[in-house]
Parts: sequence; C-alpha cells; structure tokens
Amino acid sequence: MSPRSLPFTVYPKKTKMLLLFLVSIAFVAGGILMICDGQKMGWLCVGFFGLGIPVFLLQLYPKSSYLTVSEEGIEYCSLFRSHRLRWSDISEFGTYTIRKHGLPGSRMVGFNYSAEYQRASQAREVSKDLVGFEGGLPDTYGFRADELARMLSDYHREWILNKNAEPVCPANGASRFARREIGTSSAACSRR
Repeated sequence: MSPRSLPFTVYPKKTKMLLLFLVSIAFVAGGILMICDGQKMGWLCVGFFGLGIPVFLLQLYPKSSYLTVSEEGIEYCSLFRSHRLRWSDISEFGTYTIRKHGLPGSRMVGFNYSAEYQRASQAREVSKDLVGFEGGLPDTYGFRADELARMLSDYHREWILNKNAEPVCPANGASRFARREIGTSSAACSRR
C-alpha cells in the first residue's frame, strides 16, 4: 500500500450500508404482511427493522461517517459523532477479531491510549478486558483491518520520529502492531 499525503479522509463502503438498508426494508415489508395476517410478531419486526431504515440511510451521507488522518492525529466519525485523537494520545494500533459462538466474526482496528491520556479510564479498562484494546474504530473504511492498522501505525511511528520522542512501548513487551482474537463467551484475550 503506497503512503498517502496528509491529510486525507476515507469513508465506509456504501455498498454495505445500502445492503443493510435494503434488508431492513425487506423485513419491514415482511412484518407488514405478518400484521395483515393477524400475527402480532409482525409489529416487532416492523418496529425493530423500521428503526434501521433511517440509521442506514443516514450512513449513506458522506459526513455521517469518516476517518481523517492528519499530521496532528486522527478524527473518526460515526452517525455524526466525531472523535479527535492526537498522535500523542495513542500508544499503539492493532486488530482484533470478535468471535461469535466460536466462529470468526468481524475484524476491527483497535488502539491503546498513551499513559498521558487520562479520559474515561474505567471505560477503557472494560474495553481492554473485552477486546484487548482501550478503544477502536467503528469501521475499516474500505480497507482490511490489518491494512488500516498497519497504515495508522506507520503514520504514528512517523509522527514519533518527527517529534524526536521516545516511542511508548505497549505493556508486556508486545509489538506495536498486535493481533488479538476475542471470544464473546469469555472476557479473556488471546494474542496470535
């Protein structure tokens, strides 16, 4: 992957959101047919999947979800809620896999905060226990999770070199780019 000039912004795949939008419409239509047949379960279907329609429709709007990488750090946004982190707030990037019923699920990009970053320490501890990282990106923005984590690690490393700062070493001597797998049935985290 060739390095991009900073700053740049990437967006989630629209095909995924469009597919989820269409699936929601299909289930709402099925729920309406169930209601017409006198089945009360149709109301649950219409209510649940009806809520998904505006959410997935909003996700199609470019400013609702994005990742911007700049010289100062990253800014990511999901459903119009943006979060900005300076490179100095982050100690490492990596990937984790959420396992569902023992089967591999989604691969996502996670990150740990630097020792200087003091916000939301309890929530960060819970997240670290569950997935092995204190924070995570809400999407992979059209990249494979390990590609995006490696790219962000490279920009982070470049920032460290440019600032003549010592790199913040992750706990237990782990590499800066770590890969972890998470099982939903257990809070334990295993490294690969």
